[in-house]
Amino acid sequence: MNVLAHDLEGVPDFPTFEAQWAPVYLEPIVESGERLTIGVVAGANGNVSGSLTITDKALECLYGASSDGMKSMMELALKKAMAYAKNGFVKGYSSGIHGVVLGEAREGIGYDLDDIISQGIALCSSLSQVHSEDAKSAHDRSSYWRRVQKAMERVDKNLVQHFNVPVDVTIRGSRLSLQCDYFSSRIAVNVCSLSTNYRLSHLFDAATSKVFRLEQLKNHDALIKHDHKAAMMLVLPQDATVELLKPAALKNYKERILLLQDMAEKKDFDLVTVHSAFEGAKEIQKLEKTAA
Repeated sequence: MNVLAHDLEGVPDFPTFEAQWAPVYLEPIVESGERLTIGVVAGANGNVSGSLTITDKALECLYGASSDGMKSMMELALKKAMAYAKNGFVKGYSSGIHGVVLGEAREGIGYDLDDIISQGIALCSSLSQVHSEDAKSAHDRSSYWRRVQKAMERVDKNLVQHFNVPVDVTIRGSRLSLQCDYFSSRIAVNVCSLSTNYRLSHLFDAATSKVFRLEQLKNHDALIKHDHKAAMMLVLPQDATVELLKPAALKNYKERILLLQDMAEKKDFDLVTVHSAFEGAKEIQKLEKTAA
């Protein structure tokens, strides 16, 4: 197995975009002390953006038949918070909605406003993760290539076109197409993200399937014909997240990684590990340059 080591050339560029962001809070029972983070807003140089942080399914679970009305109220609160952020987060914010307040503004660094908002949501909204995977379907993280493709727009726009490519192969006299997450004239890469939560088993199965799909492309000449280099990319949680796992969960997580490494080695594929979509895009760009 060839595990690609990270060097300085492969380290993603440090983001330089700066903005302020703040959470939007709701007290369902006013003055009870209980509050939910319902949104995050961010602003810089007169530009603003915002996002609700609670999924529709979570809202339905929380408020039942009243969920549509609650969402409309939250959208109005977010709109007012964005108008406030446009003026630079000066003190004296008033939502005009009973129980809605704005948290303290914080400094953020990222690639753009949406990136900083995503950071804010991850930092202050646990409900943003409730049903988020189900809402996008279990296929979402096994379709992590979509996020890598979006990140590639910032890394190298010329490579964006090579994502989610159907590759023609002939199997037992029949011609059919196999999807490859990234397929250019030089390399073929399948991408899968692994998590440390209850979905690890499902995502491991999805990653295994993607390794076998690369093997099918290789065995049926799709790669050999074009002299491709094949690689399996795993998007792994940050080390700080992994370190929080309990011993049994940590053991299970590490064993799954070892199994995937073994599969890649036996099939003579490179195994690339990254921690974000942007890092994944940079690695694909590096693979392209190496194969050139």
